Amino acid sequence: MTLDTTKAGPSPPFLLEVELNSESLVNNLIPGEYLPLTTCPQFLQRSLDQSRANKIFRNLWFAGALGNFRALHQQIMFRREVIACEEPNLHLIWFDDQVYIKPLPPCLLNHAFWKRFVVVDDETYKLACGFLYSYCRLVRYESDFHIAREKGLIRDHGGREITWESWQKFRLCVLGVLEGNFEMMDKRYRYGELRLSRLNLIYLFRFRRFDFNGYWNRHARYGPIFSSYFATAVVIFAFSSITLNAMQVAISQTATDVSPVLLTTTYRFAVAILIAIVTIMVIIAIVFIPVITRDLRTGMIANKKMAMELRKKVAV
Repeated sequence: MTLDTTKAGPSPPFLLEVELNSESLVNNLIPGEYLPLTTCPQFLQRSLDQSRANKIFRNLWFAGALGNFRALHQQIMFRREVIACEEPNLHLIWFDDQVYIKPLPPCLLNHAFWKRFVVVDDETYKLACGFLYSYCRLVRYESDFHIAREKGLIRDHGGREITWESWQKFRLCVLGVLEGNFEMMDKRYRYGELRLSRLNLIYLFRFRRFDFNGYWNRHARYGPIFSSYFATAVVIFAFSSITLNAMQVAISQTATDVSPVLLTTTYRFAVAILIAIVTIMVIIAIVFIPVITRDLRTGMIANKKMAMELRKKVAV
């Protein structure tokens, strides 16, 4: 079951008979979302945007592997919690024991919607094709399908129930068109899941972003951020301390005949550690103090504006 996408411009990557959402567009609402059709361009951009990953596409090899789309049941096997997330830039991003996946918009399962709103824009078409492809790789088995339904990633709409059989027919049709045809998809989807901590590192060194936002900041408090930075520093200092102690023991045991090379090495290493400690403290101060100051200043300005508005309302 394949489609010919080489004639008369791009076409939906699935046949009309396997569509999973058949809601009509005559009511002027986006299928499954029930927003006005006039807002469709903004909705698609907001739902499919991959600008953050594409900005650093050349560096994505550091955060993930080509074609690494683990099925949902494999995510559970890795003890990862599958979290439904409406932010498209976080689709297939993982951190520690969590993986973020954007729910599948029902409108992308509607053949008429694709023909009217998706295929008309090349960028939107590639983003939508890549997104559908990722789901076809995520939901490969019936166990994956049940996980997707349980987590709210695939939902029924328009009075039509999506079954495993109907999903499999749809999935195989989409794969028949997109598998191996990466030019039809946004380049971000050449990679599967990406590691958030490494994406933040890429943003840090590529754009000199020292505000902790990076690709995405998952922390709402300073505590976890401080802990992650200081934990690394403590490990470095611990190894350095052990090394210095070992050098001291070696010198004390050979006090009568200490090698000049050992003395010089120990002295230089101790000085290097002192310099490293001062440097790390300065870097932490340079990074944290402006961020905290900015947040305090922003909060104070916002509170001042709110107080002025309340006074105006009371005066009226």
